[in-house]
Amino acid sequence: MFGRHHKKRSTFLPFVIFRLILSVIIFVFLMSGLYSALQYFSGVDPLKIDPKALGGVVITAIRNPTTTFDSLSKLDFNSLFSLSKSQIQTDNLLTSGQSDVPVDKPVSFSFLLVADSHNENNYLEKALQQGKQKGKNLQFVIGLGDYTEVGTINELRDTKKIFDSSGIRYFLVPGDHDLWDSRDKKDPPTQNFESVFGDNYQSFIYKGVKFILFDNADNYIGVSSPQMDWLLNELNKAKNTDNVSMVFVFTHEPLYHPSSDHVMGTETPSLKDEAKNIILQLKETGVNEVFYGNIHYFTRYQETSSGLKMTTSGAITSAKNTQAPRYTLVTVYEDNTYGVEDVEIK
Repeated sequence: MFGRHHKKRSTFLPFVIFRLILSVIIFVFLMSGLYSALQYFSGVDPLKIDPKALGGVVITAIRNPTTTFDSLSKLDFNSLFSLSKSQIQTDNLLTSGQSDVPVDKPVSFSFLLVADSHNENNYLEKALQQGKQKGKNLQFVIGLGDYTEVGTINELRDTKKIFDSSGIRYFLVPGDHDLWDSRDKKDPPTQNFESVFGDNYQSFIYKGVKFILFDNADNYIGVSSPQMDWLLNELNKAKNTDNVSMVFVFTHEPLYHPSSDHVMGTETPSLKDEAKNIILQLKETGVNEVFYGNIHYFTRYQETSSGLKMTTSGAITSAKNTQAPRYTLVTVYEDNTYGVEDVEIK
């Protein structure tokens, strides 16, 4: 008589159907929320990821240069050439973290790419120290932006201490987070960054390789007019010379990405046309590869219309990162090939 009585669920067909439909709707909303959260925090759309875009190392063969350069200089961009398809050979698109870099291949030099540390300077320091041990004939590091959360002077100075103490020469472009404090104070967006690190865009030549760093971190106004004039002028001059072996370009926001909307033009749609124009200019000039930050995910891919090779370096930070903290190591070989390696911070 004290037994537990269970109320029998209604088997009335309309109620059964209603409960089923309600369950499906709730499930769809939950999955949609999880999908949106993953896309927002990682910057990657899982439904658009091309497995071929998740690469580790590409070896690219280029013709031998007629003249070599061993000088490092700022704002010295007088050396590019156009490459035909017959002059470029790309092999071994691998999965994240893999490497096919030959052990016994003569190395000319190597350099590090670091991106998106967001004040986690302990990981930035680990990346720089680990890179010094791993890189063969390591010469410098290139930063791809977002070293801070809001770009205050103190945040930027703290980051500078880490770079300075590493003992490695470094060249940096700002990220959009590094501009926030200046913009909030109604100052020029790059004011804080330039007061701590100097120029927000520059170029140099090292051992016959041309390095171009330009600033597209301002996702409201894009590349400034003076900088765009500089970039286009230098690219035009480059068409008339062939005295470098390779050309690499570095900036914060991707000009294009196959599976993320964290690209140039997200905040101001008109900047997408600007990005397309820059891609065409870079491709026509013979740029070998463009390297970005911002995505918080290591990917390798080609822009669909131009075939321009692109890499996003994985994030240093442990927050908002679907991968473990990481950096990128680029090795340039004596035979004018190069390898790009995704490296997890240990």
